[in-house]
Amino acid sequence: MSEKKTIPRKSIKRIKPEQEIRAGDQSIAVGGSVTDSAIIHGQTIVFADRFWRDLKPALPAETLREATAAYLAYLTDRHYYLSLKGMGVSDRVPLKLKLLELYVPLKARMELPEGETWKRDLSLAGREVSDGTPDLLHFGEPIPLLQVLQNHSGVIVLGDPGAGKTTFVKYLALRLARGEGTKIGLKDYLPILLPLAAFANALQTRDIRLDDFIAEYFAGIGADLPIGPMLTEALKAGRALILLDGLDEVRDINMRNTVVERVVDFFAFHRREGNKFVLTSRVIGYRAVRPSAEDLVECTIVDFEEDEIEEFIKYWTSALEKQAQGNTAVAAADAETDRRELLDAIQLNPGVRQLASTPLLLTILALMKRQGVSLPERRVQLYDQYVNTLLSTWNRARSISGRAPGRDIDEIQTIRILAPLALWMHEISLGIGLVGREDIRRKLEELFLERGDPSPQQASRQFLTDVHEYAALLLERGPGEYGCIHLTFEEYLAAVALALKGQGDSVPIIETLSAHVGEQAWREVTLLTIGYLGLRQQLPKVSGEVVEALVNNRPGPPGEAVVLAGDAVLDTWPGGVPPQSKEHVIQALLDTMQDGVIRSELRRHASLLLGRLGWRPGDIDRFVEVPAGEYQAGVKKEAQDIPYAYWIGKYPVTNIQFARFVKENGYQFREFWSDDGWDWRTGRFDERTLEDVNRDWLEHRPLAKRNVPYYWHNIELSNPIVPIVGVSWFEAEAYCNWLSKKIVAVPEGYAIRLPHNDEWERASRGSDGREYPWGDEFDKTAANTWDSDPTGTGLGGTTAVCTFPKGVSPIGAWDMSGNVWEWTSSWYDEEKKYRMVCGGSWIGYQWFARSSFCNWSIPLTFNDDLGFRVVIAPKDS
Repeated sequence: MSEKKTIPRKSIKRIKPEQEIRAGDQSIAVGGSVTDSAIIHGQTIVFADRFWRDLKPALPAETLREATAAYLAYLTDRHYYLSLKGMGVSDRVPLKLKLLELYVPLKARMELPEGETWKRDLSLAGREVSDGTPDLLHFGEPIPLLQVLQNHSGVIVLGDPGAGKTTFVKYLALRLARGEGTKIGLKDYLPILLPLAAFANALQTRDIRLDDFIAEYFAGIGADLPIGPMLTEALKAGRALILLDGLDEVRDINMRNTVVERVVDFFAFHRREGNKFVLTSRVIGYRAVRPSAEDLVECTIVDFEEDEIEEFIKYWTSALEKQAQGNTAVAAADAETDRRELLDAIQLNPGVRQLASTPLLLTILALMKRQGVSLPERRVQLYDQYVNTLLSTWNRARSISGRAPGRDIDEIQTIRILAPLALWMHEISLGIGLVGREDIRRKLEELFLERGDPSPQQASRQFLTDVHEYAALLLERGPGEYGCIHLTFEEYLAAVALALKGQGDSVPIIETLSAHVGEQAWREVTLLTIGYLGLRQQLPKVSGEVVEALVNNRPGPPGEAVVLAGDAVLDTWPGGVPPQSKEHVIQALLDTMQDGVIRSELRRHASLLLGRLGWRPGDIDRFVEVPAGEYQAGVKKEAQDIPYAYWIGKYPVTNIQFARFVKENGYQFREFWSDDGWDWRTGRFDERTLEDVNRDWLEHRPLAKRNVPYYWHNIELSNPIVPIVGVSWFEAEAYCNWLSKKIVAVPEGYAIRLPHNDEWERASRGSDGREYPWGDEFDKTAANTWDSDPTGTGLGGTTAVCTFPKGVSPIGAWDMSGNVWEWTSSWYDEEKKYRMVCGGSWIGYQWFARSSFCNWSIPLTFNDDLGFRVVIAPKDS
């Protein structure tokens, strides 16, 4: 059998003297320089000795220990590293990632799904619960899969392709082989892991009991050691955990039924001694052979939720950097950067998030991100790899037995049928993706007939079998209803169909997409179509024609087509559209951002797109002059004189401006910081006797997070052309001191600093005492506040500083109402505990955005709606 391997006897011999291993009852002590393999084999020797200590087997004790150690060494050698075969992503250096360091515990529900997979409206693939399916919510919360095994003699583990079934049994085998059963809530069991497909192959040639097959299957791995009899002794003692993987890989239904009968007989006999059992299978084909036995339970794996995804990414990035750079501080820092970028890639796009809920697809995502694929922007490449993996490479490599569990599928020909089928499903079952079995059969016959197939009925039946059983892309998701395993796959394949439909001509693609602008269910299909044209088909001219047509014709609600085109350019740039198309879209985005007729959330979206596409206001560093003289101050509008002219930043300080300070090591140079500021920066401030409110802000921002703004890595709040946020008063002050070294044309006696509150108010409201920079009445199209959205729920975050031309103040300053509160240099109270902040913010009501309104904050505050702007004004005394 191809599965069998012989472990060299030297693997269980004593380690060389300079690599001393001392074995205790629960652990080993290592001296000298030894490899992981030597340590692990030492652990297996310890466990082999402990396992048989209180038992009375028929075999000689020394022989039994040697056979057990050889067998356990085989298991650990075979499954120690995570298998990345079949994922279709190669690397310059082979990745050797330890399975135990990457494994994230799975959860399951104690029942089968209604169809062949969970209904994705249960958020089991990142979807929301549907109002139309309340009857599906009667079962309890998912519980840890290990807990199910702890509580029952036998567990049938069901799950979607790539849900982690095989990795789960490998994890169990590894833990137990290392003598670590207590870490997973089990006692010392001897793991027996084998593929059911191998048992089925043996049954085809002769009638054989599962007991005898187990002994035979492993007999050759220990040279002249009695591995088979040793395993038999473990079963007799009730100390075995039998792990039977891949029932679905037994394709013939009659043989699958025979295998299940033999397994049930085996289980019923051996569970009485105390042995435990795990059997894994896809849901597909399971119901037809569903077994029943005392204390044999079935459960179905649910998808990763946010916590599990974050845990996987944390383990993954740490393992990668440790392999590349060792267990060093640099490796830890790089791993943290990689972790943050991967999480952003997942969270920024709902389609990517949905697929990341499956362990297999999350692993492919991490591999592609490692290879430099920009995500989520270039997710079309990710989805292409996903489909290729499920149709081809992973299907051949996933089996423990080493054999392909089904016949090979012609990927190209399958896509040419599956793509138009998905487009049809998307059109007739919009946003739901469920179609009746007979409807699918008729549509497939129609597609094969169009292709000139001589037997469309037979071809459609074979096709449905292939993608259903072998690739599992199309599954029964309810009684008589079929759909893609994830709606994201339907959207991607529909986009492929549209791109192929054009055959290099943009006109039919433009006509189809234009008809659906403003429809949420078509948004992702549109973006993926343009991405597929530009990146996968390498037709940037055609994709450029599509985005330019959206901008020129502007179908759908005002602003929708332009923002859609902007998203498409961002997804495909560079290389996916011509430079002139990008510039054309940028100009349209600029107009959309500043157009008060456009919905406010679309204006914000356009502003963020401009920042990410590289557009910058040409006057971003400019100051505007505020003349000396009287102005109407405060709520009572009393005359107040500022006897000097000064200059104030035309815009609040943006992220791209603050980035210069960070890049030039502004956080490291003492000269830019006041005494209190430097104490805060270096942690000495924390040693002071402080009020609770100050202590709380310090604890929420430990020293390690005081070297960049707090939200520096938030992809929206760190957009280059939105105001900097997440900075304390001390950081704003340090920036001013740094900037003073950069600007040389400062009048004598003047300094670059934060404005006084009266300087800020005068610049905001002019000299005539208006309530807002633009006048006395609030205008929701002139500022970014909580009241600026028609629904009264705000715009969702900061906007580019040049979004609201109607909000410009009389002296020409932008964004002095809403968007972010701005630090001033003025104290709010006589005790000098609080600094004044002005201007209101994106999460503040219109009342706070009045020019005369001042709020207060302790200098340690670093909110996501708090920034600053600078003035060139007389030095403070």
